[in-house]
Amino acid sequence: MIQIPAVDQAFLLLLIVFCLGTCLVRAFWELEQVRTRRILSPPRGRTTKRD
Repeated sequence: MIQIPAVDQAFLLLLIVFCLGTCLVRAFWELEQVRTRRILSPPRGRTTKRD
């Protein structure tokens, strides 16, 4: 196996953690945006005419 200095290992670990954290934050942000849009939009297809 290739020996990587401890400083480089720590840097790579921090880089991976940062990237994964960013992806998780973006995913939750997108979910919140979709949920907010769904709440704010008027319901469609549920209106009935009563004569």
